Amino acid sequence: MKRIPVSTILIIIGLCALWVALGSRIWPTSMKHDFLNFYSGGGLALEGRLHVLHDPAVQLEYQRRLVPNLPQLVPFLRPVFYAVAMVPFAALPLRASFVLWTALQIALLFGCWTWAWRRFGPDALVFAAFSLPAALGIASGQDCALMLALLIVSFELGERGKPASAGVALALMLGKVHVVLLWPLALAVQKRWRMLAGFCATGVVLGIVSLALGGIEDARLYLALLQSKSLDLGTVSPSPERMISYGGLFANLGIESKWAAALFIAALTAVLLIAVRRGTWRALFVLTPVASLMIVPHVYGYDATLLLVPLLLTIFETTFKPARIAAALLATPLPFGMALAGKPWAIASSASLLTFFLLSTGGADGRLLPSASSSPADAAGHKKR
Repeated sequence: MKRIPVSTILIIIGLCALWVALGSRIWPTSMKHDFLNFYSGGGLALEGRLHVLHDPAVQLEYQRRLVPNLPQLVPFLRPVFYAVAMVPFAALPLRASFVLWTALQIALLFGCWTWAWRRFGPDALVFAAFSLPAALGIASGQDCALMLALLIVSFELGERGKPASAGVALALMLGKVHVVLLWPLALAVQKRWRMLAGFCATGVVLGIVSLALGGIEDARLYLALLQSKSLDLGTVSPSPERMISYGGLFANLGIESKWAAALFIAALTAVLLIAVRRGTWRALFVLTPVASLMIVPHVYGYDATLLLVPLLLTIFETTFKPARIAAALLATPLPFGMALAGKPWAIASSASLLTFFLLSTGGADGRLLPSASSSPADAAGHKKR
């Protein structure tokens, strides 16, 4: 590990102070909004009501017990197993639980920064500290740092020649299923059979556990909730123009055609699979997280926290300059900050993400991450996949 220069430390401290100052403006309200949905999921599990966990009326009734003047439902959209994982937090009073949750997310983020420093050097810390999605997500009470940590663990396990364990770590991200939507296809195309087996086996176990605890009735309620565009007293997908995926891109361009959306998703998926098929192990971790976020309509800026992995891999381990420039731009607060500005400026985030993806696919076979040949996942992985 290289020593961190004093100037770098001062920059990081300054950025952290900025994020704390900005986050303190929304953090007090996050307990009664974003975090409230996690807490209510754990609370309903604690009360043994998993069979109606995803009933909007049940969720609203529970949330209004905690926040009597709550204007609308903050829907819990995670699977049953995630609600069970939140039980220890729901066992605490709401405020104490929120403080503990925030502290845990901050600790996980600092752990991710440590990984970045150890792997890429001190300069990576500056890019990591620039992350607006991470700061926004933690201040909002989200679990974005957890998703980033799981992606890093999966990457490192694969790098160390443990593909099945890498698949298990990746499958734990199924608590937020849309961030790993394209991984099974990408793993199959690269013939990462052991990693795919670990992913699928873990996914099946989590699915069985969720079905056993929630039953068929809650499974039906869950599917109906995911397909709902609106609720009587709340909304599943507010502010579509602020999404960082194709949903935001189309909303800002005024495109409402379902056929156009289907064509975009199919084309992006095809480009990913073609690039991954001729790409390296590290190209897999650059392209797949981006594509998975791009093809889902409901993706907020804080979901881009996990993009720290592909961005740093591109900035520090590629010779393809267009991709490096796009990654460096995406690592700054500007693209995702524009998403908060509303239509039409919010298009900057989804457009920047799409640009980075397309440029990265252009160098996936060699110029993108050329040092990947030295990785155990590529050098020895062909025999162990």
